[in-house]
Amino acid sequence: VFDEKIAAKMLLRTQGTALSARKMATDVKIPGAYFAVARCYRPDVLDATHLVEFNQCEGIVLKEKLNFSNLLGLLSEFTKKITGTDKIRFRPHYFPYTEPSVEADIWHPKLKCWVEVFGAGIFRPEVTAPFGIKVPVLAWGIGIDRLFMIRESIEDIRQLFSQDIRYLRGAKI
Repeated sequence: VFDEKIAAKMLLRTQGTALSARKMATDVKIPGAYFAVARCYRPDVLDATHLVEFNQCEGIVLKEKLNFSNLLGLLSEFTKKITGTDKIRFRPHYFPYTEPSVEADIWHPKLKCWVEVFGAGIFRPEVTAPFGIKVPVLAWGIGIDRLFMIRESIEDIRQLFSQDIRYLRGAKI
């Protein structure tokens, strides 16, 4: 049951999509590419790959004739350059603002498991039309902390925020 009082309560940002919408509401150039970094908060259970707060790189690309293959290629290339691995897999997913939508995982060499690193999709016309945008808009949000964790083969993401002086002295900068 919808409760107006609950809906009016403040909530910490869970993802950065509002930044992309705000940018599309300004004078965007077509073709164009826009990026932002957002601090995000989620009620996740802390473990080796999950934090309750994390850094997200939010991005959109606007251009004629872009499609889902362009999105997958762009994100594959981006993650390969950042993490140094091509062990990436895409899974269909649902996000309310994009269609089609996808999530991606990258293989963590030390943990020997797949780690989710981003969600992405093409903004639905209901999102872009109010801004007068008539071209496809590729959109994604990538967990920067997880990309770094994979790139540096860090086994526990909590180490990125460690206060252990021995760990910090031995960490790469």
